[in-house]
Amino acid sequence: MIERKERKPYWRHTKWQMAASLLPFLAVVLVLPFYADKLNASKFLGFPLGYFLACHGLVLIAIVTVFAYINRQDA
Repeated sequence: MIERKERKPYWRHTKWQMAASLLPFLAVVLVLPFYADKLNASKFLGFPLGYFLACHGLVLIAIVTVFAYINRQDA
């Protein structure tokens, strides 16, 4: 159990870690639509590249983000 005086710094640090973990995911989610037309001009495995990156890339980024957050939180 965390001592009472250590709770506030702990949660402040946890909030900053969460924000830092979500930043790459949010950056991709917000930037990808701006380049969707250019990306969709190319095909990858028969799918438009923008669609492929949105479907597979965002899931991969989310998984990496979660594992990086867990790793930092355990440290």
